[in-house]
This record gives sequence, structure tokens and C-alpha cells, in this order.
Amino acid sequence: MFTLSVTVLLWYTYVQRKKDMEGFGEMVPDSIKEDVRAFLIYSIIATVFFVVLLLVILVMRKRVAFAVELLNQAGKGLIAMPLLLIQPVWTFIALLLFFAYWCVVMLFLSVTGKPIQYNNTINGEMHVEYQEGELISYFWWYHVIGLIWIAEFILACQQFVIGACVADWYFTRDKKSFSSPILRNIGYLIRYHFGSVAFGSFIITLVKIPRAILMYMQSKMKGSESELVRFMLKCLSCCLWCLEKFLKFLNANAYTVIAIEGKHFCFSAKRAFMILVSNALRVAAINCVGDFVLFLGKLGVAGLTALSGILILEAIDDLNYFAVPLLAAAIFAFLIACAFFSIYEMTIDSLLICFCEDTRVNDGSPAKPYFMESGLMRFVNEFVSNSSKAIDDEGAAAASAAAPAPVTAKEGVDVRYAAPEEVEPALQSEKLYPDLKDEDK
Repeated sequence: MFTLSVTVLLWYTYVQRKKDMEGFGEMVPDSIKEDVRAFLIYSIIATVFFVVLLLVILVMRKRVAFAVELLNQAGKGLIAMPLLLIQPVWTFIALLLFFAYWCVVMLFLSVTGKPIQYNNTINGEMHVEYQEGELISYFWWYHVIGLIWIAEFILACQQFVIGACVADWYFTRDKKSFSSPILRNIGYLIRYHFGSVAFGSFIITLVKIPRAILMYMQSKMKGSESELVRFMLKCLSCCLWCLEKFLKFLNANAYTVIAIEGKHFCFSAKRAFMILVSNALRVAAINCVGDFVLFLGKLGVAGLTALSGILILEAIDDLNYFAVPLLAAAIFAFLIACAFFSIYEMTIDSLLICFCEDTRVNDGSPAKPYFMESGLMRFVNEFVSNSSKAIDDEGAAAASAAAPAPVTAKEGVDVRYAAPEEVEPALQSEKLYPDLKDEDK
């Protein structure tokens, strides 16, 4: 309905601006012509987008319903943890402070070396140049790699905290008494999993550096290389880009598994990969639909900004051309929405991992009740493919056949914040991962 309203308003504005243009007769200013042409383009794009959106909703209404339910659950989780919404602000401040520090160190490196004086024989001025040593050139590379690694590390810390908070909320049965665990999970990250997050961000850095080198080579060799070399460089860059996107997606899910199980990065990445593979169809469908719904939300924010701008600027009689400022405001609103909607995106991904683990370990019986709310229970059987269910059943049967005697948790052990050696018994006592010890063998 909102998209339809924006489309109708754009066409209405175009018609009104065209009537105003016709009132000038033959002496129409160029700014008015460009303004009318811009609104015509906006209206056509909005119409095409509305038609495509309507077709997608009609074809994928069931999967859209599940994605909407995940969004609903994500909204409930964020209502219980409202401070998660300002995580992009703290992340931005951390990145800004680190970048300022990085620039200061880079400035010192640029003037580090042996000073050499040069006298200008014409006007008698003296110049000083700093001759770099071989060791300083290595520090330049070290500093650049550090920029990429630490930036990815800060973003990974945000992903871990969000995933840990969402897992806390999902696996709490009495959600009415739930309190925001942001500070506790930050302490949990610092105490146990700084190394896991650093290792995950370092893997991303190892992919980013060759990709940056390839892009640098493309810019330097532009216009001089052969068609074959250009094609090979583009293919390599595309492959590294795809690998980077996959590793980021896997790392984000691995951080959620780390928060749930308390294990190291490699074990959690393997578990996350197995979850994604065993639920490949569901993950692919929900991620596509969920990302599309979030994209609609971002466009909604940009459209609302444009709508407000049209209503405000139309009231100004002396203003004739405002299409470009309106577009700039909408783009800026879209970028801000991307930063804050990333919290929703990470929350949905974490909920999906928790949902898959919940359906894998539990069966809804009195002995193994689901942790999920009733809104998600109606989708348990609808989106599980036969192949995924067979894999899960086979893994559960093998684990139950080889599982040792049940281990009871120590009294007072907190599943989320127990020490690493205490996490496994605590989880087994909660009947979340009865086959965990068998997989470690």
C-alpha cells in the first residue's frame, strides 16, 4: 500500500509540474524541463517496481509469510533488547576512533626516515626530504593490513554481540522475565571469544587483500593489457568477491553458534556450515525473501523521506527545481536505513540459526519441547524439505546410538556464561545438544 501511495504521488507530482511547464508557453526554463523529466523517470521506476513487487508477493506468498514471521520475532527480540538498535552508533564511533589513530600513525610513518637537506641555488631556500629505510616500507604494508583486519574485527564484534543476545532471547522460555544481556555478552566476548572473532576477521582480511591487489592492478593496467588479461583479472576479482561474501555470511552464522555452544571458531564454523547445508533450501529461500523484505523496508524509509520532501518543497512557491535535492535526501536516508536495518538482518539470520538448531534437536514432545514461540511452530514442517529431514533424522539416530550416559549439569551453572569446560554438560542438561560430546571425539 505504501509503494502504491508513493507511485500515485509521483505521477500526481509529474502531472502538476507538467501543467506548470505548459503555463510558461514556449519560453520554458531548462530547469523546469529537467525537473519534469526527472519526475517522469521517478514515476516510471516506481511503477515498474510496484508491479514487480506485486508479482513477487503473489508467487512467493508462503515464503513471504515465514519471512514476515521472522521479522515479527526479530521485532519482539529488539523490543526486549532496545539498546541493540544503537549498536551501529557504537560501531561507527569505534571505527572512527580507530581510523583517526590509523591516520596519525600513517602520518608519523610518512615523516620517518633519514632527513636529507637540499639547498635551492635559485632563491636560496632549503628543503628537507625524509629518505625511507627498507624497514619503514614494510611498516607501510603492516599498517595497511592492520587497517583492514581491525576494521573487520570491530564489525565482527558487533555481529557476535547481536548473535549472542538473540540466542539468549530465543533460548529463554520465560521471555517475560528476560532482561537485556548486552553488557553480559560483551563481557562474554572479551573473556572467552576474542580470539575466535579475531580469527574469523583475519580470514576475511586474507581474502580482501588479494582482491584489493587485483583491483589495483586493473586500475594501473587499464588500457594497456590484452583482452585475455582483462578477462582473467575480472574473473579472479569476481571469484574473490563471491568467496568474501560467502565467508562473511558463514562467519556471521558461526558467531551465533559460538554464542550458543561456547566452542571455538573452527568447530562453530563447521557446525554452522552443516546447519546451512542440511537446511539449504530453507536458508536460501528465507534469506532471499528476508533480504528482499528488508530491502523494501530501506526503500520505504527512502520513499517516506522523498514523500515528506515533496510535501514540504511543493509548499515553497519560489522553488522551481528540487528533483536533485530530493534524490540526494532519499539516497542519504537509504544509507542511514542500511546501517540500522543491518541489526534486523543479523537478528533474522541469528533467529534462523536458532530455529534450525531448535528443530534439529527438539521434536516438540513433552520431553523435548521447542524453544520457539507459537508463531514459528506452524512453519516447522512446511519448510523442511525431505532431504533436509532425512539428513537430520540420520544424524540424530547416529548420535542417539553412540551417545554416552546423560550428564547432569553442576548446580548453578549458567548455560550462556559458564566456563568453556562447563558449557557442554550444561547444554546436555538442557537437552539442546545431546550429541555434542560424540561429535568432539
